[in-house]
Amino acid sequence: MRFVPAGVLAGALLLALGGCGGSVADRDRPSPTRQQPSTASPFCAAVQAGNAAAAPLGARGGIVPEELSNTVEAVRRSNVTLLNTAPPEIRNDVDTYVRIVDLQLDALLASGGDAATLQDDPALEAQINAPDAVAANERVRDYVTQNCSAAAG
Repeated sequence: MRFVPAGVLAGALLLALGGCGGSVADRDRPSPTRQQPSTASPFCAAVQAGNAAAAPLGARGGIVPEELSNTVEAVRRSNVTLLNTAPPEIRNDVDTYVRIVDLQLDALLASGGDAATLQDDPALEAQINAPDAVAANERVRDYVTQNCSAAAG
């Protein structure tokens, strides 16, 4: 999976955090590996808050430029909470995820919200697609899928 722009950055931001509930059919069929917490953990609540903060980035037609910096700041605040509440077993992976998202947010701000320019930056693409970043994202996504489906679904 790639952290790439254009539906873009939001897809990337939500990649590890948002797709954790599966489809409606998946929710009807219990997964033997999915743990169903009775209450949302602080980390799972942070996942949910992060999804809400990043939602404007995935709006059709892009985000209104005037809202870009407020949205970016909301995502950054959510990521601080995400990192502060990360379970020890994935804390390093969450740190990597947050670092990569921050790079994308920096580039998005620098381009005035033009997500297409993010794809044209080979140095950024190399960091986003580095094996350690991709693996960290997958581990965070897997953890969220297994432990936060009730909170994020």
